[in-house]
Amino acid sequence: MNETLQSSDAPSEAPTEALTERRRGRKRLIIAGGALIGVGALATVAAFTDFGLLNLGGDGGFGGPDNVYNIQVSAGQEDTVGDVASWIEANPDAVDVVPIAGADSLIPGGAPVDVSIPVLNASPTFGSTLEVSIEDTTPVDSDGAQETRNNAYAALARVSIAQVADASTTPTSWVIEDATISAANTALDTLAAEAGVVTVVRVELVEGATQEETNAANGGMVNLQARFDGTSVN
Repeated sequence: MNETLQSSDAPSEAPTEALTERRRGRKRLIIAGGALIGVGALATVAAFTDFGLLNLGGDGGFGGPDNVYNIQVSAGQEDTVGDVASWIEANPDAVDVVPIAGADSLIPGGAPVDVSIPVLNASPTFGSTLEVSIEDTTPVDSDGAQETRNNAYAALARVSIAQVADASTTPTSWVIEDATISAANTALDTLAAEAGVVTVVRVELVEGATQEETNAANGGMVNLQARFDGTSVN
C-alpha cells in the first residue's frame, strides 16, 4: 500500500506529449512571424524611389509686374490719342479737364458743348472692355433757392456720347444721344492692349416742357464727371 501512495504523489519527471506539441507549435508560430517581418523589411529597403518637379508657368511663374492691367486718360482734350503728351491715372481721385469753352454759357435750346477725352488701355498684355458713365457731382447748396435752380438746370441737361479716332471734326454717329444725366452710361468698343480712343461727350440744355420749367433753371449749374470703367480680357 505504501508503494502505491508514493507512486501517486511523486512529481512528473517530463512534460506530457500533448504539452510538448503545444509548445512546439508556439515556437513555430513565433519563428514564422519573425521570418515574415524580416522579409517585409528587406523588401522596403531594397525598393527604388524617384520623383519629378515641374515649375508651372515657366521660370517666371504666373502674372508679374510687367503684366499690369491699367486704364489711363488725358485731361488735355486732345483730338487724337497720338496727340497726348502725358497720360494720367485719375484713380482714385478725379482730375479736372482743361477749361471747356462755352461750358459757362449754355442756354436752353442753344448750341451744345463738346468735350474730347482720350482714353488708353496701357496694359502691355490684356485687352480691355470699356464703359463710360456721366455722373452729377454737384454739391448740395446750403441756399435753398440756389439748390432749386441747380436741380432745374440738371433736369434740362442732355448728354450724347461718341467714340472716335479723331475728334477734330464733329462725330457723324453717337453711341447714345440726348440722354438725361442719370441715363448717360454706355458700353464702348473693346480696346486692344496698348490701344486708345477718343470719347466725345456732348452736353446741351433742352427747353423745358413749359416756359416755367425753362425759367426755373435760370442761374442754375451742374457739375458733371465722366467715369470710365474697364475689365481686362484675354
